[in-house]
Amino acid sequence: MKALRQSPAGIDCGLAVITDIRVSRARGRCWGTAFAGPKLLELQVESDQAPYQVGDILMGKIERVLPGLNCAFVSLEFGLAGFLPLEEGRYPQLFKPDSSRSGHGRHVGSALQVGRPILVQVVRAEEGDKGPRLTQRVALTSPLIVYVPSGRGVTVSQKIKDPAHRARLRKMGFALLKGHPGALVFRTRAGVATDAELIQAVQDLFDQGASLLVRSKRSSAIRCVEATARAPLRWLSAWQNPTLTSVTVDNDADYNLLLDHFQSARDEMPTLSRVQADVALTHQRELQAQVERLLDRRVALPSGGYLLIDETEALVAIDINTGSFVGSGTGEQTYFQTNLEAARVIPDELRLRQLAGVVVIDFVDLARCEDQQSVREQLVQALNDHGIRCEVSAFSRLGLIELSIAKFGPSLKRAIDPKGSLGESAKASVQRLFGLSPASQVLDWLTGRQQEGLASHGLVIEVSANAATARQLLDNPIFFEVSEQPGVCLTVQVQAGDFTECEIKVNGEPVALSDGGNDVA
Repeated sequence: MKALRQSPAGIDCGLAVITDIRVSRARGRCWGTAFAGPKLLELQVESDQAPYQVGDILMGKIERVLPGLNCAFVSLEFGLAGFLPLEEGRYPQLFKPDSSRSGHGRHVGSALQVGRPILVQVVRAEEGDKGPRLTQRVALTSPLIVYVPSGRGVTVSQKIKDPAHRARLRKMGFALLKGHPGALVFRTRAGVATDAELIQAVQDLFDQGASLLVRSKRSSAIRCVEATARAPLRWLSAWQNPTLTSVTVDNDADYNLLLDHFQSARDEMPTLSRVQADVALTHQRELQAQVERLLDRRVALPSGGYLLIDETEALVAIDINTGSFVGSGTGEQTYFQTNLEAARVIPDELRLRQLAGVVVIDFVDLARCEDQQSVREQLVQALNDHGIRCEVSAFSRLGLIELSIAKFGPSLKRAIDPKGSLGESAKASVQRLFGLSPASQVLDWLTGRQQEGLASHGLVIEVSANAATARQLLDNPIFFEVSEQPGVCLTVQVQAGDFTECEIKVNGEPVALSDGGNDVA
């Protein structure tokens, strides 16, 4: 797990502009965090075990075509099957509508033949039993520009407002495309880039596209043709800006990776430094507390009200309650104030918890249509400020507002426990991933004995733990490796009730475990 911490110096597209990044590693997952003082602004998660990430370009084979469902399934590596919609919605402004397709999709899959190789790109990561979502409209991205080899034309981000600036970028784009297939999309950050930076970015994308074309034609075998950068390089690219001055790392692997990247870069790079182990542990504790909060279904509002956030397979439900807030005016004013606070807080929670799909918000009932409209406007403004693109419904007759947010991967909760099979509390899940859970401490102690080559003949190890911790131990191969060593007797006693600790006795003597996951005695 990696964590990135940043301190903002301004606002860009609703998110903080980075001046400093801190990278730290814990077990099992990768995390990207942005702080402004004690407030967490941004959280990104990358699974070390996920076979594909959003942006990966793959060579697959058509497995099935289902015109009735308007989709096809594509065979990929690792026995996975990706979902490919037959009617593409990606970058519609760069593609002319296909008039040969009927309104009911009867001929939509006629160009796809079972067994045919196909080049696709991942637009949504695998989640649970669902394979990755794919597109044939491959896009190559840089912080400034997106290049779509199969598209046509030039578009400019809507967040670049100046008409003259937009016209200049479009003119430059068409000039750069002469002699090259495809389309260009100028991203928001292109609005502050120099002409030289834009020309260099486009040339790099053209070179990348030419290389991709050669490699895709080299073999029709199922494989990953081009993988997107993994954390922390991907986060660094996404958050790169002129004010970035330093990157601080607390582990050798990430330090060496970033050092190689900085040394090979043409542009001026921020200062890279390495922190001491005690500083890294302090940051991980801070991050752990923030992640634990994000897995709590209850969110406090400033005036005493609260939200309840429940994630289901079909949708995300958010209930708003006045709680201890009684206000100083009428009940209607109290309800209105609570709803305004909730409208400001909800987008932040959606982004940090990585919740998407259909979101239903049950606001406290308001009698006045004017108050409902004010709450909705506050919600829309907060969503825009946080860079969340979604559709927002009007208030329903029952006082509900519905959001539709595009999904790009699993939520934070499902990224932590993809299979939902641990049967443990949210706090225990986070402790396990950060290496601070009782089970992690036991496994680290056992692994340490193995690595140090300590004698194991005549060793009786007794572990007392609750049911969830015992299950983690029994499901871990390390535990069985130790139990199968000659001369070792390893037992687990399950404690009932609210027993939360984990105790070890070796030959009848208690063993102390540190809260950082390393043995001390």
